Amino acid sequence: MHSESHQNLIVIEGRATYERITNALRDAETDEAVTNIKNFLKIYPEFAQAHNDLAVYYYKAGDNLKALAHYEKAHKLAPKNITFLKNLADFYMVELEWADDAIHIYLDILKDNPFDVEALNALGAISRQIGRKEQARQYFSRALQLDSNSREARSGLNQLGLPVPEPQPAAQQPARAEELRMPSVNQQIPVYTAPPVEPVPQTVKPDPEARYRAAVQMAGLGRQDEAVSELELLIADSQDHALAHNDLGVLYQQAGKMEQALEQHQQAARLAPDNPVLQKNLADLLFIGFSQYEKALEIYVSLLAKAPKDAEVLKAIAQVCVELGQLDNAAHFLERVLAVQPWDQEARAAVKQIEDSKKSVVPTVSSASPEEMHSQAQQLVADNKPAEACALLEQLVARYDNFAVAHNDLGVLRYQLGNIQGACSSYEKAVELDPQNASFRKNLADLCFVEMGRTDEAIGIYLQLLKENPRNVETLENLGHISVAIGRPDEARAFYRRALEIEPWNTGVRTALQDMNGNP
Repeated sequence: MHSESHQNLIVIEGRATYERITNALRDAETDEAVTNIKNFLKIYPEFAQAHNDLAVYYYKAGDNLKALAHYEKAHKLAPKNITFLKNLADFYMVELEWADDAIHIYLDILKDNPFDVEALNALGAISRQIGRKEQARQYFSRALQLDSNSREARSGLNQLGLPVPEPQPAAQQPARAEELRMPSVNQQIPVYTAPPVEPVPQTVKPDPEARYRAAVQMAGLGRQDEAVSELELLIADSQDHALAHNDLGVLYQQAGKMEQALEQHQQAARLAPDNPVLQKNLADLLFIGFSQYEKALEIYVSLLAKAPKDAEVLKAIAQVCVELGQLDNAAHFLERVLAVQPWDQEARAAVKQIEDSKKSVVPTVSSASPEEMHSQAQQLVADNKPAEACALLEQLVARYDNFAVAHNDLGVLRYQLGNIQGACSSYEKAVELDPQNASFRKNLADLCFVEMGRTDEAIGIYLQLLKENPRNVETLENLGHISVAIGRPDEARAFYRRALEIEPWNTGVRTALQDMNGNP
């Protein structure tokens, strides 16, 4: 009893102290506010509102990674606080474009607070941005039923091209004090295609997404049979849940039920024809599990048309070509892999094996084109002559300074030879010449973090890559690893969990998350 009273006293003291701090910081600069709140959290580390407010200041300062960590922490400490939930949801949508995560949070808010007009408007805004006009109409209409003067709802219906009823006179509502909020999700949001959102239910029904997450968690804990049962029940009720079909196919495949796995993967691919992960899963199963090479090749080629630099797809096509006896075609696709990631020794060895009997005449440097010089450098690397290859690439970029791939490959070789600063210069030049190339930017980010101590720059590059491709598991995993290394476990868990939502079978990510949970 004495301990409980003491704890309550600490909470009261913390609240009073924090109120004095916030009153003093009303006109303070962001840096001063951040410093004061961080000092407060050293004494009261479990004070949720301080974490929320610190996240808002970090967000305003452009430090999105720290903002994410403290939004997550505030939510963890006070999971029922609506302001914290809304801040986290808005951050997910506005900054990370995690539309489905934001939607889940707002729907959870509505379950407990079905008359929350702000949550309805936020769901309407998200639905409009991802192209779900009918759902947006329902959310905005429901908001207007509750508040006929809601400007957000009226504006939302206007943007949908729908008639808007005249506003009704209403009494002036007093201003309401609440925790700091980040900019609302109703502001301009980047377009991001997400799974369909169910309208707000009038009665409490089982949430398909909650059931799906529960099944994924079961699988992650090794309870495959339970996960299979849950997913089977889920798709019986929600037959258009593509991810559930996909994950059920994965579990069937692990259990040796290949025909059932194929049926589920085909259904997932049919429901989500633009999801490359689901399409790859089907192609892989056709190729490896059923030796249906032509069908697999058709899917791989379709994927390659949308992502010409996808090394995984290029390798898969090369493997299919080998099985079909098309060795020249296989070598061609492996060369394309090496153009994307020249350090890939597996691809390089496969090319050498295919071309082992072919001896080509290498042109002299003085008369060679940049492509010929680059090819010659790749051959030197394959022959385990990195110093010679490095020297040749240095000649190449001296003569053809705008050859981005050569600068990137030179960075790889310089790094292997211990020239860290030279590698950094080469990577930076490659990114300058081809700023849209994700591989070049990843190389630079890795070097900045591992060798240069430029952690914030590395994080910034990866966050930008994540914003461009929110479902890239490698990027999420790398952000998780960086967060662990710099002592930010909450961010790391957020990135690992997001990666597992996309690839629940990814054992590397799952192991990393389990290691964190076992060693918080």
